[in-house]
Amino acid sequence: MIGNKKMKSVLWQALKQPQRMWTKCSREYVGPWRKVSKMNHEKLIKSFEQFADRMFTVAEGKDSEVIKVCPGWNVNDLMAHVGRIYGAVTSVIESKSIERPTTPFPTPPESSQREWAMGNFSSLLEAIKQTDPDTPLWTWGKDQNMRFFIRRMAHETLLHMRDVESIDGEFFEVDGDVACDGIDEYIDGALQHSMNPNKEFTYPDGSIHLHRTDGKGEWLIKPFGNEIVVTREHAKGDVAVRGSALALLLYLWGRNPQGLEIFGEPDLAQAWGSLAP
Repeated sequence: MIGNKKMKSVLWQALKQPQRMWTKCSREYVGPWRKVSKMNHEKLIKSFEQFADRMFTVAEGKDSEVIKVCPGWNVNDLMAHVGRIYGAVTSVIESKSIERPTTPFPTPPESSQREWAMGNFSSLLEAIKQTDPDTPLWTWGKDQNMRFFIRRMAHETLLHMRDVESIDGEFFEVDGDVACDGIDEYIDGALQHSMNPNKEFTYPDGSIHLHRTDGKGEWLIKPFGNEIVVTREHAKGDVAVRGSALALLLYLWGRNPQGLEIFGEPDLAQAWGSLAP
């Protein structure tokens, strides 16, 4: 693990350059850092609705269709997955509690998983719309309030909408800025294993630069043992991956999308694209 003295030196060098913006500092170091601005609350809710509607529409009649980008899953499996998540998050929101829930995830029925998931989505959407976004709540992330779940559910649904769409290859157009927010959310959450605190993994041995090609957005991720330092800047990494915000987001979640350019070590790029839980 990187020592405090070395980490402070790294952070100080970055903080001297005002164009850089921190998404996360090492847990060993507590100091000044600025959050990346998060997408408008209402826009994320609207996106969540759109993605879910599209996902359920495309999934209709495809219960046993295999989802190649999700090995071992068919559409029924994916519907059961999102239904369990929607149901569990609804319970947390309705509890208005800051304590970790003790109730298990809901169990999907043996059939009609799509209809069950749709019902859980409707309940979740209603709970979201009826709850102030700043309401304190238990979450598995850093932000302990309602806004965390709105953001997480929007990007979770975007990802699985794309999974279902991959069966026929007809894709809904996704706002690049929404996908860009998904990259920030991934880096600040799943990449720093807050989504699965019990999972042990090691960061790849080399830095990566992500470059968005359809708007503003660049990230340099440097590993230091089991910590990372992330800056938003144009800089050279050991490997660079260029593409649209959506392509970069899908890459980070291990979906191997088309339209990416890789400069540097392909194996390193593959390693960074294989960390998602």
